[in-house]
Amino acid sequence: MATESTPEAIPRVPEDTAKPTKLPAIPKGATVRRRPIPTRTSSTHSERRIYVTAKTPFRSVTARVRKQLDKNLRGASASNKAFTNRLAGDKNASLDERIRAIQRHSSTSTSSKGSGSGIGLEHTGEVVVLGTGRAIQKVTEVALFFQKQTDCIVQLRTASVGAVDDIVQEGEGEWGGEGEERVRMMSCLEASIRLK
Repeated sequence: MATESTPEAIPRVPEDTAKPTKLPAIPKGATVRRRPIPTRTSSTHSERRIYVTAKTPFRSVTARVRKQLDKNLRGASASNKAFTNRLAGDKNASLDERIRAIQRHSSTSTSSKGSGSGIGLEHTGEVVVLGTGRAIQKVTEVALFFQKQTDCIVQLRTASVGAVDDIVQEGEGEWGGEGEERVRMMSCLEASIRLK
């Protein structure tokens, strides 16, 4: 016996909720002044974030990223040297005791931060290259450049950033007038580059 199933009505999502809301039209005689995109980074990590525009030269971005990666590597190796200097300070320790101390140090550093080679340079820091709008192409080119290099790991993340625009009427020539403010969303791409 073949039973025919009746098609059930599939609940449809209202079309209004699926579409993003559009910004209102600009009134006649008004102009839009764009503000700079706000940065939400603390000052301690600002040197590790490189903002790219569509006109930023490719070679200067790659040089800045490589310079920051080398700086991070030097800082990590200096902290690792502090451990080896402490270890060398115990002159009466046998070779076996020194090996066990190195293994303990590498296991505690890798268990708290993830797996690695055990020499203490696994987490030397990352450099983030950011671009919005037309600069997304430049960020992908930089990411591809470093992905081809054997000593780098590249991860890409997408985000949306809210940019504030001022709508200024004809008679207002100053900033901060009675104009209207509105937020528009922009696409953003982050390329996280770190050493292996």
